[in-house]
Amino acid sequence: MRDYIFEKVKNTSKKFKVGGVPVKEIDELPENFNLDSVLNALEKYLPSYYFDGLESITIKHLDEFDERDVVAVYRDSEFIITNKQENTKDLLDDLIHEFAHHLETKQYDLIYADEKIKKEFLKKRAELEFELRSEGYWTQEYQFSNIEYDKDFDNFLYKRVGRNMLKLITSGMFIRPYAAVSLREYFATGFEAYYLGKKEKLDQISPVLYNRVNELNNLTRK
Repeated sequence: MRDYIFEKVKNTSKKFKVGGVPVKEIDELPENFNLDSVLNALEKYLPSYYFDGLESITIKHLDEFDERDVVAVYRDSEFIITNKQENTKDLLDDLIHEFAHHLETKQYDLIYADEKIKKEFLKKRAELEFELRSEGYWTQEYQFSNIEYDKDFDNFLYKRVGRNMLKLITSGMFIRPYAAVSLREYFATGFEAYYLGKKEKLDQISPVLYNRVNELNNLTRK
């Protein structure tokens, strides 16, 4: 799907706005980047109301990205995305992921109020704990029922369990390992998968989450 997007928009001219939202490239992207293609892809394939309330998109590397091992943040109705990107597809991934967090602030009740996504997430967390214990990991000191992000839990997953083992254990359980770290990231990774060519896989693994993103996608502008 992403290759199709870039093929469609490769001949368009440089843009400084997307969906009416200003884009500021404070720290330059690598020379081989086609920012215009990414912006056009967002505008063509995301519903127009997703841009409502978004003040700006800024390409800038922050020290906290290195400290927290992240590549983007959403705060005060602004996306701040690192310029240290490997390719334009990674930049598109990061932007769509942040749109998920933006929508959480605008459509919180639609996404979470009935607690269906929460229940699906917690069921998977329980499965994850069972699988980890089966592999010999000590899990008692971590609250797998905590839906909020917890740095100690994150470190447990990515440093003690490790990326390779975590990927193996979560295969078929979460759309990707990072979805296990919190409810918000469960939603955001599923949202990202929906728009980046993994709808069928998302529907198979997380049908409740798939249906909710589909509802968001089909809403008309308010």
